[in-house]
Amino acid sequence: MPELPEVENFRSFVDRTSLHQKIEGVKLAKTDRLFDISAKDLIHILEGNEFESTWRHGKFLFIRLKQKGHLVLHFGMTGELYYHTPNEKSPKVYVLLIHFENGKNFIFSDSRGFGMMAWTQNIEEFIKKRGYGDDALQIDQDRFLGLFRKRKVAIKTALMNQHLLAGVGNEFSDAILFQTKIHPLSVSGKLSIDHLKAIFLVMKKILKEAVSYNADRNKLNHYFLLNQRKAGLVCPRCKGKTEFQTIGGRSSYFCPSCQERYP
Repeated sequence: MPELPEVENFRSFVDRTSLHQKIEGVKLAKTDRLFDISAKDLIHILEGNEFESTWRHGKFLFIRLKQKGHLVLHFGMTGELYYHTPNEKSPKVYVLLIHFENGKNFIFSDSRGFGMMAWTQNIEEFIKKRGYGDDALQIDQDRFLGLFRKRKVAIKTALMNQHLLAGVGNEFSDAILFQTKIHPLSVSGKLSIDHLKAIFLVMKKILKEAVSYNADRNKLNHYFLLNQRKAGLVCPRCKGKTEFQTIGGRSSYFCPSCQERYP
């Protein structure tokens, strides 16, 4: 599932492949996940236009157009980007296909259909209108502490709340809490300042490292519970066994032997 590091990798991918190329044609295969603009208007804006630059906030990718605003992509659970010369191996299922004048295709695919597309004239207004929180890589420690000290929900739920903190999802929240030895059901507002500082610092460390590895999970396997997500695994720290529980509607894995729960 794409979280902040994956979306940052998509942003870099667009920068490397797709900027400053005239858009010759646009196909929208699925319009039920299109927001703030009609399919007809989006196609009209994109055709003849160019991608100029990119920006990321949380799990949203914003692609600034040479003329008129930004294309907005959210990758849901299965979103992917492709850039290639059309051939028989081209993705057959896509949400958005952009054909550039140079013969290459830019494709946004989303097999499970939980992603979204939108258009906005102003990034800040888009974020504010939808109430998304500070970006997890941009938030400072004082702001983080102020937000999480007030929450009366499980710390796992708080970390995944995109309206509180944008960018951290299910898998990275489990990895962060394992590294800090904090049970995911601990109440955020009951944690000490030192616990919250530890979560903040580990969150920054893991996310920055993941971004530096282009979100390649194979290079992050030293973070237990990031790639190994099963109940009954032997904890490398205490030799206890991992457990599974649904928290905030999401599948969660943790080691109850060494991740302390704070009421």
